[in-house]
Amino acid sequence: MNLEECKIEMRKIVLELRDIESGIRQDFVGIGEQLCGNCVKKIGDKYEDVSRELDTVSYSFIASLLNDND
Repeated sequence: MNLEECKIEMRKIVLELRDIESGIRQDFVGIGEQLCGNCVKKIGDKYEDVSRELDTVSYSFIASLLNDND
């Protein structure tokens, strides 16, 4: 998996977690949907932070680091 594929996969994970959170909040009414939704949101927020950081990584910068070690 290359860097761009990792970035895309992280975005997909974040979107899927957001969908899960939304589904929990809508479909599990009266059985702790807010608490459970909040837990999934926290996880989604962490993955979103990682995704944002990953988006700042430059492939050319990584390649230059790898070339410097040769």
